Amino acid sequence: MKKIVILGSGAGGTICANKLRKELSPSEWQITIIDKDEMHHYQPGWLFIPFGIYTAEDCMKPKREFIPKGVNFVLDEIEGVDPDARKVVCKKGKYSYDWLIIASGCRIAPNEVEGLEEWTPDPKQNVHTFFTLESAVALRKKMKYFRGGKVVFNIAEMPHKCPVVPIEFIFMLDWYA
Repeated sequence: MKKIVILGSGAGGTICANKLRKELSPSEWQITIIDKDEMHHYQPGWLFIPFGIYTAEDCMKPKREFIPKGVNFVLDEIEGVDPDARKVVCKKGKYSYDWLIIASGCRIAPNEVEGLEEWTPDPKQNVHTFFTLESAVALRKKMKYFRGGKVVFNIAEMPHKCPVVPIEFIFMLDWYA
């Protein structure tokens, strides 16, 4: 039996697993997804949390709900890949493969914006982001009491993944206030 290992069960890894499971015979191909997180976070939804349109719970679902039958879902932390041995090394074990798909996604890096990391998501401060679930929820707590006024909005080069998000937030803030 041939083995496919997919690293990451976000949108990319899950789409790959679904497509491959439909196209490849289960008697010939074993498909395994490895990810350290059990819950899927719908990150585009974090934009709506500060305005009370979504809650944190609205933006989370168990990843198993998106992974098709016949695909192994392994909850483990990836430590490395040994391409010569064709093995993925994880905290709880090693997984051999014939084909490896790396779908680990991208990560925001708020530490690359000077000063941002130490200010957010401290609810006592008036500096906020919505680029993590925790910071979106903290901003929601402040937004409940916002009734208009001056807002300074800084669009840093990072940490946003989607270029349109900062302007969407500004338009939504105008609507909200």
